[in-house]
Amino acid sequence: LTVAPPMASPSPTYVHERWPGNETFFCNGAVVAGPRPRAAFATAALITLPAVAHNVWVAPLVRARYGLWIAVLSALAPVFCVYWLFRTAFTDPGILPRLKRAVAGGESHRGKTKDVTVASTGRLARVRWNDTCGYYQPPRAHHCSVTNDCIERFDHHCPWTGATIGLRNYRAFLTFVTSSTCYAAFATTTSALHIHERVRQGRGIGQAMERSGVAITVFLIAVFGFAFVGALSCFHAYLVSTNQTTYESFRDAYSWSANPYNTGSVFRNCIEVWCARIPPPKVRFNARVEDDTSAEDFARDIARRDAEAEAEAKVKLEAERKDGEIELAEIV
Repeated sequence: LTVAPPMASPSPTYVHERWPGNETFFCNGAVVAGPRPRAAFATAALITLPAVAHNVWVAPLVRARYGLWIAVLSALAPVFCVYWLFRTAFTDPGILPRLKRAVAGGESHRGKTKDVTVASTGRLARVRWNDTCGYYQPPRAHHCSVTNDCIERFDHHCPWTGATIGLRNYRAFLTFVTSSTCYAAFATTTSALHIHERVRQGRGIGQAMERSGVAITVFLIAVFGFAFVGALSCFHAYLVSTNQTTYESFRDAYSWSANPYNTGSVFRNCIEVWCARIPPPKVRFNARVEDDTSAEDFARDIARRDAEAEAEAKVKLEAERKDGEIELAEIV
């Protein structure tokens, strides 16, 4: 008798292999990027190449006059910027699980909205039914058309990082933009000082400009970069201070008083963005399909929030009823 060799067990299927969104996954799903991760490397090159020229040809002359700290900042600042660029590009922005429509409520919810209470302010915000993902989107969540996923606290899709900006990478994005603004200002200033030093050495403006070709090039690149990321930094400083996202700013254009997410204090708004704990990912892309409970956990979380909202509405209705009875008794 011939004994057939045992069949090899199929390799495990991981969540990221079956995920319907447009993200790019690395390290077996442990690292999540947008559909075009090469954009982050292109942006890194835009920072690194002028930075190398600045360190090699511009900073040494300035360092000789103003001290070693010039060289230290020239070397470390671009590294800091690129680090936060990659943290932004390769962090799960807050992708939410997908639920089966039969579990979440079915086709009848298509196009519907409802009002929910914002936990941080106690005010009402309108949320929409997401037919692709099968639930009413949490407050501030939005379905990104680029990644085809619902993103928690969706801000925008950034072509410079190749990633969607949401709850879990917005702080990294802010740090990247702010640090890039500071570095562009530093490179602009030191390039101008380099040219000034050439003139001060008594070579004349013409000869000084002729020998400062690299410094002039870096200066122009830095000025352009400062204008761009500086404007972006100012815009996001405004958004943080008013507790808005880019998407909300363009879609809803909330006033200070009408914004349901505004705590009423610039300080508290900033604390909420800069100091709040970043939650873990809602989807375990590096888990085996049979071990993943992301959808079930999220469905339970939705059911819990709905139950709490319903209980809160009943308490509020009962309080209003009692107030009405008291007023009626006083009139009688």
